[in-house]
Amino acid sequence: MAAEPFLKRFATPIQTLMTLALYVELSVLGGIAAAPGLWVFGRVERAAAAWPSWSRLVALGTGGFLGYFTFTLCLVLVAGVFRRLTFAKSPLGTFPYYSGKGIQWASYNAIILLVRYACINWMRVTPFIVVFHRLMGMKIGRRVQINTAVIGDSNLIEIGDDTVIGGDVTLVAHSAERGSLVTARVKIGSNVTVGLMAMIMPGVEIGDGAVIAANAFLAKDTKVGPGEMWAGIPARNLAGR
Repeated sequence: MAAEPFLKRFATPIQTLMTLALYVELSVLGGIAAAPGLWVFGRVERAAAAWPSWSRLVALGTGGFLGYFTFTLCLVLVAGVFRRLTFAKSPLGTFPYYSGKGIQWASYNAIILLVRYACINWMRVTPFIVVFHRLMGMKIGRRVQINTAVIGDSNLIEIGDDTVIGGDVTLVAHSAERGSLVTARVKIGSNVTVGLMAMIMPGVEIGDGAVIAANAFLAKDTKVGPGEMWAGIPARNLAGR
C-alpha cells in the first residue's frame, strides 16, 4: 500500500494518537510548572488555617492568585528549557500535514499554545512575553513591546529594536495550503509599529521605521520598505495610492 493512501486512510486514528501523546507531554510540562505555585498556595493555606473566616478566605484567594502567577513565570521557563533540550522548532519549507515535519511543527507549536492558553495574556506588554519568545527561538531586539497572544512559529520570526507589536496582532510564519503546511521566515525591522489586529503572514518583510495600520492584512511574501505606511485588506503602500 502506498504511503499517501495509507496516511489518508488512517489519518484520523493517527491524529487522535498524536493528540493524546501531546496531552501527556503538555500535562507533564504543566505539572512541573504548577508545582511551585501549588507550594506557594499550600504555604498560605497552612498559615491561614486558624484565621477568622473572612480573613482566611481573603488569604486563600490571594494565595490562589499568587500560586497562579508563580505558575505563569515557571511555565515560561519550563517551556523554554524543554524546547532547548529537545531542539524543537518549526521547520522551514513546504511539507504535508501528515509527515515527520508536520509532526515536528505541531509538537513545537503545541508548546507555544500551552503557554498561550494557560497564561500569556497576563504577560502581554511585559518583559516576560519577550523572554518567552526568545526562549522559543525568536530573535528579538531591545525595548520591543509585544501586546498580542496570537504568535506562532517563534523560531522563524525576527523583530528589531524599539518595535511595537500592537494588541491582538496575528503574527505567524505558516499557512495551510491544499494539504500542505508552508512556512517562511518573517522579518520585522527596528522602530516599526504594527497596529491593532493587523495580520502578518509568512514570508513578510517589514523595513525599519515602517507603520502597519490597524486591521491591515499583509499577505504572504509582502515586502514593506523602510518608512512606508501600509493599510487595507490586502494591505497596500499608502504612498502609492
